[in-house]
Amino acid sequence: MRHPAPIGLAVHNSGMSSLAIVLSGLLAGLLSQSDGVDIFGDTSVGGVVFSSGGGGVAVAVILASGLAMLVRRRSILAGLSIAAAICAGVTALMMPSDLAEVVAGGVLLGCTAVRASGVRVRQALSIGSLLVGLLSAGAVEALQHPSIPRRYADYLTESDIGPPVVVPVLCVLVVIAVASAARVDRSDDHVPPERSIRTVGAILLISIGGLLLNMLFVQMLFRAEDGFGGSWYFGLVVVPVLFAAAALLPGRGGILVLAGTAVLLTSTTTAGVGVDVSDGIWVLGLVAITAVAVTVGAALGLRWGRPIVGFATLAVVCTTALFERSPWDNVHYAASLVIFPAAAAYLYVACTPATTTPSTPTPLTIGLAVPVAITVPMVVTYGWTAYTPLTSALHNSTWPSMELWLSTGAAVATVVLAGVGTRFLGRRPLVN
Repeated sequence: MRHPAPIGLAVHNSGMSSLAIVLSGLLAGLLSQSDGVDIFGDTSVGGVVFSSGGGGVAVAVILASGLAMLVRRRSILAGLSIAAAICAGVTALMMPSDLAEVVAGGVLLGCTAVRASGVRVRQALSIGSLLVGLLSAGAVEALQHPSIPRRYADYLTESDIGPPVVVPVLCVLVVIAVASAARVDRSDDHVPPERSIRTVGAILLISIGGLLLNMLFVQMLFRAEDGFGGSWYFGLVVVPVLFAAAALLPGRGGILVLAGTAVLLTSTTTAGVGVDVSDGIWVLGLVAITAVAVTVGAALGLRWGRPIVGFATLAVVCTTALFERSPWDNVHYAASLVIFPAAAAYLYVACTPATTTPSTPTPLTIGLAVPVAITVPMVVTYGWTAYTPLTSALHNSTWPSMELWLSTGAAVATVVLAGVGTRFLGRRPLVN
């Protein structure tokens, strides 16, 4: 007869598992931020798939979702997480590869979602840590190379840039934490593996749809190299694709995909905040602000989670993009830096199942992967300077440009429709 574990040991086991989830989610977020379109790479179909960010992201999304569907043994999850962390660390130090890092991030995302399944607090930890990683990727890169502007880094050798520090150290911490958690937590997930054709269809729809948009965007950029600029509106096609994937998922799983869609569209309207990267204090301050905002949002989502409040807040953040002139642009900066991370975490956590019935981790994995899966802008005007593409139109008018009105309006409308869709999907039975 097995005796229950002492309370102190149970708390220790839970603490180690939670730490492993937080560190794994943070590393997954940092690795999943692809550099995007490789505009100087091979423009053939094979070149775009394997050289651009779109191909790696598509593979990562499929891997993450596939692991969440099929793998339930904790030992296998721990082994895959450790292998992904080692691969990412070695790659970062010896042979930097965007493809390998993004794929490793996908493996970590899928394994983390499964380990957090069934416990809402752990799901909130995985959501929060992933968002902090995604939103802090630029700041972490600035910390690693404080004296080199990012726009010049691609033209320098590895000896000029210097070895990265943050990601390899985090990889070591993930290996230690996951291995320690695996030693004390040997219980397997009781949720059976999924074998739903509808789920597979939703995964392929999102990943392949994002890849095709990436390929189309690359082709249009290179056509502009001959001296002809243009406007890109095809990014809006992603909206019906994501809504179709949400409707395709069984039960209420599509709610998290709609949450990811709202976060994705809002992120296209947010503003970057410029800081002096040579002063690490300012960069660390940005990371700390992001982490605090995400923590507050996740905590509020656990305590007073109302998805409609999250969608409404994100819609307001989208509208602040119209304030692009001083002094009102400060409203947009504040909304992008503080409100957006908090609202994104709040919405994701609020959309997680609050019932005690065991739920599959696949919808959470797919929903978190949505902002990663789409690597192209929604609406943009592009052209070429002497050496690099110019993907923004400068104008002297004090009135927002037509592209800004269109992108902001599309984002607000999509977030509102996602909120409405959540109400409809919420009426579905838990399993259908």
